[in-house]
Amino acid sequence: MKVKNLNLLFISGSMIYWVIYDIKNNSRRLKVSEECKNFGMERVQKSVFIGIITKNQAEMLAIKCKELVDRDDCVFIIATCNNCFSNKIIIGDFDEEKVKKMNFVVVN
Repeated sequence: MKVKNLNLLFISGSMIYWVIYDIKNNSRRLKVSEECKNFGMERVQKSVFIGIITKNQAEMLAIKCKELVDRDDCVFIIATCNNCFSNKIIIGDFDEEKVKKMNFVVVN
């Protein structure tokens, strides 16, 4: 098992945001994932996206997600500062090339 410790640097005025969801219906789940992509976020796991966006963009994404999901669904939109993100530990495989394409700086 690989253990990686990565750092992402954010652009001024933006933060690293995670979108993590548990949506039962395939159609609703697809619509939420498409909205995440529309905001420039990248899928890092089946139900997890990461991206560098502004607080305003995160709030707009939250409004869109709220319109799409059912009350039995759950969507987390979590801001992470660069300092906090630098303390993360990733266990397993992680596609660093996908992250590099997003203008993140990956530091091993």
